[in-house]
Amino acid sequence: MKVDTRKAFGARECPACACEVPANNNRCPICGYHFPAPSTTQRNMKLWGALIMLGLFLILILGLR
Repeated sequence: MKVDTRKAFGARECPACACEVPANNNRCPICGYHFPAPSTTQRNMKLWGALIMLGLFLILILGLR
């Protein structure tokens, strides 16, 4: 998959120096803070959370008919 490097990905705040860092950067350009990669547990929690929300949405939609 190709990534468009010119696209704006938003920003996040560096916890070490409070500088705005582009969301697609893994290191702060000011202080060098390295943003940790999400762990397997965090990725699994996102997946399960999305599946639960989808299930609740379907129950809500099907329950209204």
